[in-house]
Amino acid sequence: MKNESLTPNPSPKGEGSKMKNQELRTFSSAKPMKNENYSNGEGKIYSSFYILHSSLTSAFLLASICVLTALFVPTPLRATDKIKSGSTWNDTSGSFINAHGGQVIFVDGYYYWFGETRKTSVSCYRSTDLMNWTRLADALSPSGSMTDDNKDIASGRNLERPKVAYNAQTNKWVMFIHWENGSDYGQAKVAVAQSDKVQGPYTLVDVFRPNDHDSRDQTIFVDTDGRAYHFGSTNMNTNMLVTLMSDDYLSPTTTETKILQGDKYEAPAIFKVGDTYFGLFSGCTGWDPNAGRLAYTQDIMSEWKHYYDDMQNYSYGENFCKDEGGYTSYTSQSTYVIKVEGKENAYIYMGDRWNSGNVASSKYVWLPLSVRSGYPAVRWYDAWDLSVFEDMYRYKRAKNITDDGEYLLIERRSDRVLSRKNSFTLENDDTTQNVVWNIIKTDNPYEFKLRQVSSGKFLESVFGTMRLQSESDRTAQRWRFVLQEDGYYRIENAEYGKCFTVSGSSTYAGTTVFLNDPDLKNFRSPAHQLFAVYFDSYKHPEYEEAELFSREYWEENRRKIEEFELAMSIEAPKASTMDGQRHDPTVVYDIYGRRIADSLSQPLKQGIYIVGGRKYIK
Repeated sequence: MKNESLTPNPSPKGEGSKMKNQELRTFSSAKPMKNENYSNGEGKIYSSFYILHSSLTSAFLLASICVLTALFVPTPLRATDKIKSGSTWNDTSGSFINAHGGQVIFVDGYYYWFGETRKTSVSCYRSTDLMNWTRLADALSPSGSMTDDNKDIASGRNLERPKVAYNAQTNKWVMFIHWENGSDYGQAKVAVAQSDKVQGPYTLVDVFRPNDHDSRDQTIFVDTDGRAYHFGSTNMNTNMLVTLMSDDYLSPTTTETKILQGDKYEAPAIFKVGDTYFGLFSGCTGWDPNAGRLAYTQDIMSEWKHYYDDMQNYSYGENFCKDEGGYTSYTSQSTYVIKVEGKENAYIYMGDRWNSGNVASSKYVWLPLSVRSGYPAVRWYDAWDLSVFEDMYRYKRAKNITDDGEYLLIERRSDRVLSRKNSFTLENDDTTQNVVWNIIKTDNPYEFKLRQVSSGKFLESVFGTMRLQSESDRTAQRWRFVLQEDGYYRIENAEYGKCFTVSGSSTYAGTTVFLNDPDLKNFRSPAHQLFAVYFDSYKHPEYEEAELFSREYWEENRRKIEEFELAMSIEAPKASTMDGQRHDPTVVYDIYGRRIADSLSQPLKQGIYIVGGRKYIK
């Protein structure tokens, strides 16, 4: 990669050599300086100065050739140590990297980058560090002639968004490509090619519509069980088609589903963390960038979920880009999510910054992708390297809340920490600003007190604002944690019912957090009112981390939610319904009126009980 200001714009094919020849002819036709006082037998004699000048002219000509060669022949670059999105990226020979709509995978010590060239070919580059790339031979080249059945890769066809996958059963590499005829986008097909080696060359196997569905922007995802799934925008980009491929990955099976129906998603980039599948997508605005979209599921062929964040007018889902410029996905469109080898949960968002006037000259946007929040979050960096991942997961989701333990609160949409300057705000990881809380249990298992560790003061709702006060018995210092299925909480004041809310639903650093009424939609809170409990793993390595992406974690949260809803909805049964016995104010009953214990002094499991005609939650 090379700084854009230092990189000459590539000349159209042949222009460089044409210009060089023209300038050489100009130099060779230059008339020498001469002395008019001498004859050479033809009426003139040139002096020794002429001979000297001829020698100088030859030397100048040679020097000019060297200069021109340097201008028009790429020279090797110094090693690049930073990734700079949106700048011109050159390979190790100095040539512009031409690999759009692509994919990067790691194989046997190397990263391989495949991409479209806009010349009916798929390029291939190789790197050991994701920053310095050497161009290899094209992985797929045009061959044959155009056929009436449109099952060819002849020169002039459009081959877009290439992706490759290794098939362990056949020991072959399989490439999937969005195929068009070269004149329009009406064919909407998938081309499949195969190779013995990851870098190719690949040979065409077939061109088809998956089960007769149109398929445009596409990708391939291989699950941990070895099954391959093809994702493609279908029904004129209205829905996303997911098709299970055959065992050899070369043809579609009849097992298929349409997800995110009516949402008009394209540019799919699918990856999996634990038991959870994530998809990054874009909207459909042609070559123009738009706000990215995020969806997730734990069943790849079933419903994919996403938040509808009305406050941000993302009518089709939540944006995974969190900083200024996120409304256009940092002027990019998703193509793939790179897994960084040797680092846990280290991912890179891979996008294209399209130039519709000259697509082959489009640039690249690669940015670190965090899943710390439980969801993909992409922030902007002017320049970065892989060291960014070293502290990315310092703050970890707590599996349990230990009484009086030290915790931080991270907001769901921004992946930023509740902090305090002059007021409560969302900030990046910064131990000088991030508020560390002692979360203190009360007699109600769903209510806690929050004490700031640094000041020893307690969070209290005062006239509808968040204040730090000396400890008191006021209910306004108690906070109810209302659990959501993903492990986040709506944190609401036990006295007044108002909850933590992000101003304007913004995800930017410095955004204010204040108290507002819960914005309830079928009991689920909007994402801008949700916070999760985290701990500093550097200070408390003994704390247990939650398994955010496991199916069991979500199922356990759903069970707890049912229990909480029941606790909040039931009424204490009348004394006459309890065992048919005279009401005893000390006897403990369950919610069905069955006698459980003689008094609360006896050991009880967590649950909901009736004591003295009143509801008791343990």
